[in-house]
Amino acid sequence: MAWLFKLGVALRLALYKTGYVKPKRVKAFTISVGNLTVGGTGKTPLVEYIARLLLSAGYRPSVISRGYGRRSHAPLVLVSDGARLHATVREAGDEPLLLARRLPGVIVAVGARRYAVARHLEEHFQPDVHVLDDAFQHLALERDLNLLLIDALDPFGDDALLPLGRLREPLSEIARASAVIVTRADHPFDQLALEARVRALAGPIPIFYSYHEIVELHAPLTGDRLPPQKLYGRRIGAFCAVGNPQLFQRDLAHYRARIALFRAFRDHHWYTRRDLARLFQEAEQAGAEWLVTTEKDWMRLESLALPERPQLYVARIEARLEDAEVFRSFLLRHLAQ
Repeated sequence: MAWLFKLGVALRLALYKTGYVKPKRVKAFTISVGNLTVGGTGKTPLVEYIARLLLSAGYRPSVISRGYGRRSHAPLVLVSDGARLHATVREAGDEPLLLARRLPGVIVAVGARRYAVARHLEEHFQPDVHVLDDAFQHLALERDLNLLLIDALDPFGDDALLPLGRLREPLSEIARASAVIVTRADHPFDQLALEARVRALAGPIPIFYSYHEIVELHAPLTGDRLPPQKLYGRRIGAFCAVGNPQLFQRDLAHYRARIALFRAFRDHHWYTRRDLARLFQEAEQAGAEWLVTTEKDWMRLESLALPERPQLYVARIEARLEDAEVFRSFLLRHLAQ
């Protein structure tokens, strides 16, 4: 299996590198945000961060996602026109719906053929910037800026392609990146070794450092909104269905929560009433005062009836960049060219 995957990746890359297959270009400036490894690297918070930055600079951005985990097979789903929502979580997927809710003023759409989606948005809504979510491997659409995310805690995917390692394509493809953003940079890692390897493969491209943090806890049943410091010393249960569940557990532990129960599901898992009943029962048996999950998970939970005890809190997570003004200047300078 490993050699078949390697052969398939090599052939696909060769088709584009030789010009036998050419990427298509759209009118609007196009920014890709993606990674080389499978699993969560914090793409969604960074896509939100970039979209907010573009809005604040006076641009009209769109976010285009493939919509992993959605139940709809429609070739194009308009999630938001920037003014109101047009799709459910089953039609859009959890991450696109979350971005649409968090980003008023931003057009959000879903479709496997990003070029067709981009052309549709340009025809009907006139965005001047497209942000492609998880599109480093989507070579069919030409981009003006290729932002590659590298997880500080798993930067090079065990140096092996799937299924032996965690790489989607060879490390040499880092050379396609316009810039690298190292995520989870608030955790201990070998920064010098990481930078040296990136420079060896990609030359003197900019390297930025980011991290994400819990900024708020929201209780859907009561409407209460609390700072994450309220986790301190509190006995909680937690669960999630994200790309890297251990990092959510670490985020909770950062605020000194006493985690009595932690359950991880496959990424984009569709929760059932039985799942929810079991989670609440186990949390209560473990003596948890609260049950905590992520906003991404809440997108797939909110249609289900919630037990009253323990209280469910949804953690809002946002990206932060070190040298944020330098990154802003880098982005806006490329847009102005």
